[in-house]
Amino acid sequence: MIIQFTIGNFLSFKEQSTLSLVASALKEIQVPAEDIIFNVGTSGLSLMKSAVVYGANASGKSNFIKALEFFKWYVINSSKDIQAGERVNIESFRLNSLTANEPSYFEAIFCDEDNQYRYGFEADNSLVHSEWLYQKANKKRAKEIELFYREKDNFDIHTKFVVGKELAGKRMVRANALLLSVAAQFNDPTAVEIMKWLNDTTIISGSNDEKIWNTATIQLDDIKMKQRIVEFSRYADLGIENIEKIDNAIVSTHTQYDEEGHEVKTITFPFRKNESEGTIKYFSLAYPIIDALDNGKRLIIDEFDSKMHPLLTCRIIALFNSKETNPQNAQLIFTTHDTNLLSANIFRRDQVWFTQKDRYGATELYSLAEY
Repeated sequence: MIIQFTIGNFLSFKEQSTLSLVASALKEIQVPAEDIIFNVGTSGLSLMKSAVVYGANASGKSNFIKALEFFKWYVINSSKDIQAGERVNIESFRLNSLTANEPSYFEAIFCDEDNQYRYGFEADNSLVHSEWLYQKANKKRAKEIELFYREKDNFDIHTKFVVGKELAGKRMVRANALLLSVAAQFNDPTAVEIMKWLNDTTIISGSNDEKIWNTATIQLDDIKMKQRIVEFSRYADLGIENIEKIDNAIVSTHTQYDEEGHEVKTITFPFRKNESEGTIKYFSLAYPIIDALDNGKRLIIDEFDSKMHPLLTCRIIALFNSKETNPQNAQLIFTTHDTNLLSANIFRRDQVWFTQKDRYGATELYSLAEY
């Protein structure tokens, strides 16, 4: 589960900004807390199942998603997809003469059933300046243990992080690679567990529309998942009776009626040619949503409301904000322009976040619960 994510000096974010899914002690009566809030182990920590980020165009809300994307990519791939001396595609806040030459900052606090982790790093496009990993059990009064702390090529590593200690001792961690990433390549149990957590966190932005479409079409080869996707389409009342793959083409089935309103037969259409952009996006999102809800994963979507009717957006959010349809405590974070969601009794104030830019072009991130 995501507890919080912090970024600083990255793209339009100059100062460190944190989005938290920890439930606040709100006094006013809002959406039923028993649906939206869940407890983590015996730690006393209460988290929320969803959060929404609002902001005007160019306010920086998509940059927050890009920060999450970069964090995930760099942690998973820095040990294998980047060569020694190769520049990393990371951009600091360039509208300030000081920060333009400083490293970017990333830190995530997250947990599984047993443990809570705090992991972060500071890096620029040529090297990792610092990196750290802390762990504590999901119990009340549990103490946080520093598994390692790194300053460039100097490492202070706990004996529990055996593989990492050996790798650092043999100087097997490149200046532009993360120790956690390298340790996972050598099957360190903690690093592998964190990689699994990251891989179970799906991030969807406009740049990967084609990727999620292809993933959706592949799922139609699985008979059970195909039926789930069809049922998901019916849940949205799209008028689609079936979705099939015929000769590697996706077709949708609709009912044809006569003048008296009686069913005559079914008609098939080429899906991408005849269905609306909203229906195509809804279909593409079906598998990530079903997978997240079934397995308690995390789903992060940029421009969630783009191309989709507000009612479709509300229905998907309702699936996450419910004990009945989300018993595994999957989490949804998304950006949107749709202010209708604010007046539909869908969110508590601590689930709503805003981005705005100051006069110097820097993005500020803040919660509605602060007001």
